[in-house]
Formats: sequence, C-alpha cells, structure tokens
Amino acid sequence: MQSYTRTIRYALLASVGVLAACDTNDLQTSPSVPVNTSLTSELAVELSNPSATTGERIAMAIANISSAPIGAVQGRLRFNPSQLSFRGQVRTANSGELMIINDADASSGTLRVAILDPSNLKHSSSLVFDVIGQGYASSISFEAEEVATNGSPVKKIDATVARGFVVNSALQVSSEADRMSIGDWYDALASEQAAREPGMIINGLRFGDTDGNGAIQLLDALYVVNVSVGGNEMIIGTDGTGPQGRVDAVVAGNVTPFNIDGGANDLGEAGDPNPPGRETNGQRNLELTDALAIINESVGTLQPVVGEIIPGRPVTPVTTRTIVTGNITTNTTWSPSTIYELSGIVRVTGGATLTIQAGTRVEGQRPVGATGGSYLAIARDGVINAQGTPLQPIIMTCTLNTGETPRFKGCWGGISLLGNASVNETGTLTSPIIAGRTTAGGCREASAEGTAGLYGGCNDNDNSGTMRYLRLEYPGFRFNAENELNGLALYGVGRLTTVEFVQVHAGLDDAVEMFGGTVNLKNLYLTATSDDAFDFTFGWNGKTQFIVAQHDGLDSDNGFENDNATTNFNSLPRATPTVFNVSLVGQRNNRVGVSESQNRGALIRRGARPTYRNVHIEGMTIALTIANVETCATDATGTLSLTNWTFALNQSLDGGVAYPAGCPTPASIGTVLAASPLLSPLNLIVPDFRPSSTLAVTGATPPNDGFFDVTATYVGGVAPALSTKNNAPWYSGWTRGWQNATTP
Repeated sequence: MQSYTRTIRYALLASVGVLAACDTNDLQTSPSVPVNTSLTSELAVELSNPSATTGERIAMAIANISSAPIGAVQGRLRFNPSQLSFRGQVRTANSGELMIINDADASSGTLRVAILDPSNLKHSSSLVFDVIGQGYASSISFEAEEVATNGSPVKKIDATVARGFVVNSALQVSSEADRMSIGDWYDALASEQAAREPGMIINGLRFGDTDGNGAIQLLDALYVVNVSVGGNEMIIGTDGTGPQGRVDAVVAGNVTPFNIDGGANDLGEAGDPNPPGRETNGQRNLELTDALAIINESVGTLQPVVGEIIPGRPVTPVTTRTIVTGNITTNTTWSPSTIYELSGIVRVTGGATLTIQAGTRVEGQRPVGATGGSYLAIARDGVINAQGTPLQPIIMTCTLNTGETPRFKGCWGGISLLGNASVNETGTLTSPIIAGRTTAGGCREASAEGTAGLYGGCNDNDNSGTMRYLRLEYPGFRFNAENELNGLALYGVGRLTTVEFVQVHAGLDDAVEMFGGTVNLKNLYLTATSDDAFDFTFGWNGKTQFIVAQHDGLDSDNGFENDNATTNFNSLPRATPTVFNVSLVGQRNNRVGVSESQNRGALIRRGARPTYRNVHIEGMTIALTIANVETCATDATGTLSLTNWTFALNQSLDGGVAYPAGCPTPASIGTVLAASPLLSPLNLIVPDFRPSSTLAVTGATPPNDGFFDVTATYVGGVAPALSTKNNAPWYSGWTRGWQNATTP
C-alpha cells in the first residue's frame, strides 16, 4: 500500500500544482450559472466480463458515451450483493482524475460514487469486484444524481444512463485494488495543516481554499466531494483531526451556484442579495459542482468566485484601534478597518444611531477589581444598526492585552438595548413622550441593571434598530448578586426591532434576557452560559424561532427560565410569547460544583404562559419544571401551551416534583427517545445539532403570520440532515466553537 500511495501522491500533485493566478476581471465578465438544459450527456456502465465464474474478479467503470465535456459525475452504482462483493478501486496515474467511493452500503448492493476529471471524463478508473454468484450482469445499474461540465464556469447538465452495460475487456482487474478511505486520500495528497479555531477570521483566506493553506489544490476539491457523497459529515469533519484543521469549510468550499450578477458586491459582501453558494431555496449545500469548480481553478481554468479573497478576510490584519468613551449623541459609524475599544459605559442616546458595519470588531475593556467593566447601552431614544453577514459577522468581545490571562466569562458587559414598549409590575407610571419614538406617556418605566438608564413606555411597535449576524463573546459583568449584566439584555424593546442570527458565548449571567417588551427574535445560538440561556420576565410578549443552546458542564443553569413577574404573578400584560423550534443540550454527566437541581431544560413559573412547539431537550438533570398555580390557570389573559416536544438522555423528566393542578406533564407533551437524535451535539469545537434524517417525530407547523418559517415542521432548532449530510445548518460559518469557557 505504501508504494501505491506514493504513486498517487506524485501523479496527482504533479497534475494539479498550486493556486493559479487570480483573474481580477472574472467577476465582471462571467455570467451566473444556471443548469444548462441545451446539453445532455449519456452515461453507461462498462463491464470487463459479463460471465466470469465464481472466484474470479471483474471490473466496472462509469463511461461518458456522449460528446458532452463532462467534468463531474455523482450517483449510485447498484449490483446484487449475493453475486458480487466490492473489493476496491484502481487508481491509474494518468489524468488527475479523482474518484471518491462511499461504500457504507456495499453489503446492500449500493456504492455512492463521485468522479472529478478536469481533462473531461471518458471513462472512470476501475471498480473491482469478486464474483461470488452467477447472473450478476443483469443486476448492474447506475443512477446519475448530478452531472456537470468542465469549462469556465462549470455548469450542471441533464444526463441519461444507457440500459444494461457496455463490455470493455481492457478495464483493469488489479490485485492492488483497495478501498481508499478519505484518510488514505489525505495521506496521499496532503501535508498536515496547522489547527485553526472554527469560525475564526483567517487573513487572506480564499474561496476554494478549504484547508486554509493559501493554495487551491486537489485536496480542497477532495474535501468537498467527500462531503457531497456523505463520506464526511461537513460539520464534524472540520474539528481539527485532519488536514482541514479547524477552518470552517462551509465558507471556503461552498462556491456554487456562483450567483454572479455583475454588481459591485458579488462575493457575499454586505449588500449582496444573493451570495455565492446559496441555493434557490435558501439552503447552503456542499455539492459536486463546488468540487468541480475548485479542481478546475486548481489546473488553471479560472472560475468565478473561486480563488477570490473571502469578504472580511483581509490579507493584512486590522491593527488600527480607537478608544470609545462616554455618550454617542450624533449618528456614528464603526467600520471594519478599525477595532473599537469600549472604555466604561458607552451609551447611544439623544436620538443618535450607531451603525456597526459588517466585519467590524468591538472590544470592551476588562474590569479592574470591583469597579466594573465596559459595556454598550442603547438608550430608549437611541438606535443600533449592527448588520453583519454570514461571511462577515460583527464580533464583540473583551480586550486581550499583552501579558494578560485569557478571556473569561464576564470580562466585559455585553449589550443593553432599551426600548419604549410595555412592561408589567416593575417601575412607575411615568414614561415620557419621546419625539419620533412614542407619542404617549405615563406607562411603566424602570431602571435597567447596571447604569444603562430607564426603559419601558407605551409603544409596543417601537423600533430600536437591527442586530444581525452578531457574535457576543464573554459578556455579562456582575456588579453584585442582584445587579448583573447579561450577554444581550432587551429591556422593553418593541416588536419592530430586528434581532436575528446572534451568538452569545461564555456569558457570566444569562445569554439573552427580555425584560418585558414585544421584541421578536430568530436564530439564537447560545453557548457556555453560566446562568440561563433564554430568560424573560415582566410580561415579555414576542415571538422566537430557531434557538440552539449548548450548556457548559461547569456552571450553566437553565435552558429556559420563564417568569411573568417577580411578585404579583398575575400582573398584566401577561407573558404569553410564542416560541418554535428549539434544541437545548446539556452535559449532565460533566456537572461539577453546582446544585444538580439547577440544571433544568425549562423552568416555567410565576404566571408565565408561553406557547412552545417543536422543542428538543437532552442531557439535563431535570428536563422540565413548572411551578405556581398562576402559571397553569386558564383565563382570558392566556394559556400555557406545550406540544411537540422530544426528550433524550435526561436524568429525570420532572425531578419527581408534582406540578400544580392543570399543568401539562412531560409525558403529555412529547416523546422520550432512547438516544440522542442529533448528530454530534456534545462536540464543543464544531458541534452538529442537525437531527438525523431518519428521526420519525412529527413537528407542528408554525403560524403563517409573516414572522415564522412555516416550512420548519420538524422538532429542534436546526433542519434535519439530508441523507448525504451535505446541507449546512444555519449557524455554520459565522459562529465559533470552544474547548472550555475560557479557551477557544
């Protein structure tokens, strides 16, 4: 095997070379990449001998019997496993062809095949079988799933497959046929790359460079094609164990459809309405066409997108730093060309709007002793416009000065967003009229934690701005036991505010907490929080869809903590929010130093009556706790409604505590599963929260009200994996992983 591997290494690397020079004009001159319906290919199965006897070997290949310039073929080769036993593939050192075989179902008579050939495919290398029964020829067939042409740019084309087979006695029936694993290909083609932090911004990273080594090579295409046939799960395959290191290959490898429209922003920059890699249905899939575009670029056939610098990955790192202090009272823009360092409380007020552009980095100064740290507060007369992108998230963390210890939970205070919407119980009926924000006064207002200011008012349709594709790391400074900042605190925020695609990582207090208001939220990714992941009180009445929370085994508390009020549990407006599609994952077996009774999936109490649908809870000490008769009563102000839940690997569903009369029980709201339905939920570096595509639990259909995604009729916060597992979940590419709460 060593000599065979060595032959592959030299033959393929010689044919590929390193990154070809980038054509700076290709984005302006290349069209978009639709399916080419005017060109049709015809494929056939070649067979070396249709009548070999038992104990002999035969070979098969996939042949292009048309004139179409085919560069890639993917499909299923089927045979009778009682007549043929797959032995392996023969790789001939002639053209740089790459053929990946997924033989997981070989014992059932199916091989998943993907072939790349930048010199145009005529017939593939040989697949060798041992004959173990007669009549095998009649069972052979090939089902083409995807076919694409070479050229610039690559295009998908329709394909037909000839019935039966074509005899080709020249096919190699070699004793060196071997089941080449993806590890074998890596050993043959690559040197080990330095480990990377998942989601990190790698300066100068290019589309197509899935291993981050600075070159577009066959190895990059190899990674993608292996994902496309299901041989490597796209998410856990970037966990640092192979040449990909911890590069997020969802970003670098997902290049087609190119989606080139000739505009100034065609690479996924802010303002690009249709970034590379996004399918017409909005999904991001790593496919054979991605690999074909990469391998074509590697041999000098320049492609759109491939080889271009990914937006937000400048060749020269940003070093310019500006210290920000005090109040921002005029419209202000922060750009990615500068790092903004917060000193103390930075407050946006006086009608000002703070715009934070995509890719900008903000760092809060660390606390000194007990004097408090820095944080960003948006007053109820201020606005924030922080719009990152999947390629250029806005990253907010704390400073890490030379000689200091690593970042830690609570090393800065996060974001406090204050609005003019209604709250219950707290404060006094003294809210003011604010020009342009609220025309009425005299509603409840209260002081936010810390010294952020007053919040609350009479306008449930208030708009405090937009936060999108935002990472908040290590937030939540604690002043004392009763006064502490959350990662993202939403105080009386109105429903016209946009909050979506937000990660809060390693917060000292809650990750996200709503204090009243009507704000709606989508796509929350909450990791390693010391206290609760998703908390609300004081009558929050909003909507939320798509939450993923991964607890820290050291000190995380509840997944949900839901209160209507703190004293009068029947205070109005009552908290009756609607939440769909949630995955809460705990690490029950890793809990240390914290009362086990605090490690709950959901704690619903104090008169809150939310509606929760399509919720999955696993790995918690207690899955669900419901308390207080006011929570379970039904009246004109609302009803607690929990349905379409699943539970897995929790120590107890309810902790053995009797619920108040009228409360639903875990057994009445969902299904207990014997094992986790998620692919890799406990991986901290690059977790995979996609349910298996075989999960047979029915979800509820979300309301068709313009906010909810009505197609998310599954349980959990992430869409199920396709059979090939090549569909990227919504959190991939812009979030970060972790080893522990203070180590990336």
